[in-house]
Amino acid sequence: MKYLLLVLLLWAPNAWGAERILALSPHACEMLYAIGAARQVVGAVSWCDYPQAAAKLPRVGSYEHINVEAALRLKPDLAIVVNRHVSGIDTLEKMGVRIVVSNPDSFESIFSDMLKLGQLTSHPHEAENIVTGLRARLDKVRAQPRSGTAVFYEVWSDPLLTAGGPGFISDMIHQAGGRNVFANLAVETPHVNVEAVIRARPELIVIPLEKRDISVRRAFWEKWLGKNSVRFVAINPDLLHRPGPRLLDGLELLQKALNGTTDGHR
Repeated sequence: MKYLLLVLLLWAPNAWGAERILALSPHACEMLYAIGAARQVVGAVSWCDYPQAAAKLPRVGSYEHINVEAALRLKPDLAIVVNRHVSGIDTLEKMGVRIVVSNPDSFESIFSDMLKLGQLTSHPHEAENIVTGLRARLDKVRAQPRSGTAVFYEVWSDPLLTAGGPGFISDMIHQAGGRNVFANLAVETPHVNVEAVIRARPELIVIPLEKRDISVRRAFWEKWLGKNSVRFVAINPDLLHRPGPRLLDGLELLQKALNGTTDGHR
């Protein structure tokens, strides 16, 4: 009996912890690397590019479609997905791959998902340590005096899109101490027009650094809002749009911009 118990204890980590994982979203990939499960990640989807080592992972599809044949060649036992409606997920599950959904919409759900991944990958202590550090940083941001800065978040310029009330971006602006000027819109990414932005009278315009030139966007808005009447900040969108461990970096940068202690490219 003692021998059997010893065998079971030795075998348990491999039995309970996933050994070959597909990270089928960028934020899941970042979470897995952050908690020390990098060696267990065998495949990813497009845009899984952080940390740098993740860019070398075999690609098995995108947000919209999983290449089932390529995925199964990697012999996965677990796949982390944004939702079950992605093409190919049902087939993976039928072939014996465990499917776990991670689509956090708040800081608490980010922390919860990281702790869950820690359990699934046999890295619970690493996950707990990471979450403890992130919680401390979040508490520090929340403890700062609220600036109340009126913010227009330019999700995209053509067509002109912003962050509405239900979205995660609107919550980040609130957490950082600001006020989303379009928080009253009950759509996550609504279309708006220039006239609506003028009426909203933003004090700060946030421009994610994607395929946009901040100097061009600055000139555009200063034409309508007046030169030196509004501040601008450009932030790496991966720090604001991916619900993973780097979101606290984005939140801290956003708070500094709201308080006027940083401006320009980040």
